[in-house]
Amino acid sequence: MQVRYDDKSLERLCTDEREMKRKRADIARKLPLRIKALEAAPNVGALRQFDPLGNWHPLTGNRVGTWAGSVSRNHRIIIRPEGGNPGVESVTVTVLEAGEDYH
Repeated sequence: MQVRYDDKSLERLCTDEREMKRKRADIARKLPLRIKALEAAPNVGALRQFDPLGNWHPLTGNRVGTWAGSVSRNHRIIIRPEGGNPGVESVTVTVLEAGEDYH
């Protein structure tokens, strides 16, 4: 899939290893794995097969329309499918948050 980021600082956090270790050392090992899974999967629906340890799932309530993947026990990466069919067939996602603890 094509991966976009909500802002430049989030993009640096998710793509620059030094920035990741400096700002979020607690999730620095798993975050690159989730980003690579996003890039490797052909669409959002295939994330579960490409990254079963990520526990990818659609969110509900006030976060309907977004998906989450586990980065650690309490932290998630939040994505929003984009494009003409913003569901499981979407081939473009925007990373909204990385390391979010919404529990």
